[in-house]
Amino acid sequence: MHSSNNGWELVESKYEAGVGSRASIGLLALATDRIGAFDTEEFLRVDGVAMFSTRVPMAEVATLQSLAAMGDHLEQATRLLVPGSRLDVVGFSCTSGTVAIGVDKVRNAIRKARPGIQVTTPIEAGCEGLRRLGAARITLVAPYLVKTANLVSGFLEEAGIQILRRATFDLKGDPDMNRLSPEVIIDAAAGIDLPESDAVFISCTGLRTATIVSELEDRLRKPVVTSNQALAWHSLRLAGIDDRLHGRGLLFEKA
Repeated sequence: MHSSNNGWELVESKYEAGVGSRASIGLLALATDRIGAFDTEEFLRVDGVAMFSTRVPMAEVATLQSLAAMGDHLEQATRLLVPGSRLDVVGFSCTSGTVAIGVDKVRNAIRKARPGIQVTTPIEAGCEGLRRLGAARITLVAPYLVKTANLVSGFLEEAGIQILRRATFDLKGDPDMNRLSPEVIIDAAAGIDLPESDAVFISCTGLRTATIVSELEDRLRKPVVTSNQALAWHSLRLAGIDDRLHGRGLLFEKA
């Protein structure tokens, strides 16, 4: 220690790697969403990995127009993610919003704030996860209003994924989506799934799915991919972390 002129003892600083030493993941969550960041972080629980989140303005009702309007806020929101310190990946926590805004526009807005950063979204991560699992034909479960559900299913089909059967809860937005019980999501997926489907995709970051993936896979005997699960998985893989993790679905174990 060294004494300073104003009477304070000056202590020498020493530093460690800090949280997120293996990977630091940034997340752009929706202002209305009580589940997305919480659920994604459940999937991201890995030693040395940390998630840092901020919020994007969003209306309570998820229409094509309100979802697309989020695109105007992505750059500024990204600038609020631990400015001046390291991030390896930034993810946008909205499946339908990514499609409504446009994947390229989402990526470009984030990279204006963080040039060169790795970017992922739930819809891209979901498609990549299904591809890595060899799932070309799927069952789709969503909570959206029908027009929004059509937007998401159309994206999946354009990506070459065949949807054998689909169902939606036809809900207006996060205030209702966030409160869907795990049991009703499981029952919905099990109730419409077909034996010839390769996998089930549960779309929407507003649904809590960390507690149901393994249970539903055991019941259906096939992979289950969800928006938050895929976003977490893809973020880790983009950050160079290839750990095979149990209890989070076949996506984390095999892909």
